[in-house]
Amino acid sequence: MIRAAGACLLMAGCGALGLGAVGRLDGRVRDLRELSAGLDILQRELGWRLSPLPGALETAAAGVHGRAARFFAFCAQGAGALDGAPFRSLWQEGLERCLLVLDREDRALVEQLGPVLGRYDGDSQRQAVEGVVAGLARRREQAEEERRRLGRVYGVLGVTAGLFLTILLI
Repeated sequence: MIRAAGACLLMAGCGALGLGAVGRLDGRVRDLRELSAGLDILQRELGWRLSPLPGALETAAAGVHGRAARFFAFCAQGAGALDGAPFRSLWQEGLERCLLVLDREDRALVEQLGPVLGRYDGDSQRQAVEGVVAGLARRREQAEEERRRLGRVYGVLGVTAGLFLTILLI
C-alpha cells in the first residue's frame, strides 16, 4: 500500500516537473506579448499624446494584464515619487520585483529603456520604445517556436521519467 502511494507520488512529481517547464515556456510567451502591448501603449502616450511619464505608465498598466500590468503599475507609482533618484533604477527594480518570465536577453532588451524614459524628448523616447518593441517581437516569435518545439517534449519527458522511476523502484 505504501509502495503504491509512493509510486503515485513519484509519478505525479515527475509529471509536475515536466508540466512546470511547459508552464515556464507559456509564461515567457505570455509575458513577452503583454510587455510588448504595454510598451506599444507607452510609445503612443509618450510620442503622440506627450503624456507625462507617470500617466503614460498608468495607461500602459491599464491596457495589459498579469505580471506586465503589475510591472507598469509599479513603475508608474514609483515615477511620481523618484525624489531625484534615476528612473533607470526604478525600471530595473520593477523588472526584478514583478517576476516577469524573461530570459537574460529579453531582460537586457527591456532594461535599455530605463536610462531613456523620462530623460529625453517625446520623439526620442518613442523611437527607443519602438526599437525595443521590435526586438521583443522577434524574441516573442523565438519563444513561441521554442514553446512549440519543446513544450510537448517536456511534458512527455516528465511523465515518462515518472513511469520509468516507478517501474525501477517497484
